[in-house]
Amino acid sequence: MGKLKSIIPKLLFFLGGLYIVTVGMVIVKQSGLGVDPWMVFHMGISNYVPFTVGQVTQGVGAIMLLIGWALKIKPSIGTFLNMFCYGYFLDLNITINDTLNIIQQTDSLIVSILYLLIGIIIIGVGLGIYLNGQLGVGPRDGFMVGISNVTGKKPGTIKTWMECTAVFIGWLLGGPLGIGTLVYALSVGSVMQWTLDRVKLPQPKEVCEEGVAH
Repeated sequence: MGKLKSIIPKLLFFLGGLYIVTVGMVIVKQSGLGVDPWMVFHMGISNYVPFTVGQVTQGVGAIMLLIGWALKIKPSIGTFLNMFCYGYFLDLNITINDTLNIIQQTDSLIVSILYLLIGIIIIGVGLGIYLNGQLGVGPRDGFMVGISNVTGKKPGTIKTWMECTAVFIGWLLGGPLGIGTLVYALSVGSVMQWTLDRVKLPQPKEVCEEGVAH
């Protein structure tokens, strides 16, 4: 029973954070100013295969998981959950938005910029929450954390470099690139790091041997 109570908050943080990320992804996409670096990459691939963006995301995640495994980056339950759920949540939110027209693309530059900034903030917050779920990281973030451990650099700094690399490769594959992609790549890591430092799992109270809570 105690293990169940401890795993539920972790699952809520982990899956809730992932879902929040995909909500932000849809908002950034609808800004019309360019999608996030990984979306550039995944949409570039989707131009050549009969799969949805979410399915491509799952496929790329599986490949990265296997490569990471070969490089001694041990996957966890969170790695597999991320690989499947992220792509599923992404397709789900894209479908919901397209069906209900919740966030529509606009000709207003000001509104587009607001979409972009709001989406980036939501994504960064979601990433920080999901990482603080402490169930392990996804295939891509496994590399981020591994490199952070080796170099001593903060995960947010490493993520910024990863996003810049992904957007370049995605552009070569023909993915949609815009000024918003650059803004995202340079800023989302900072929002994620802020969330990592401030939004944490609730910790159980420590109890001393006499039964008095500290």
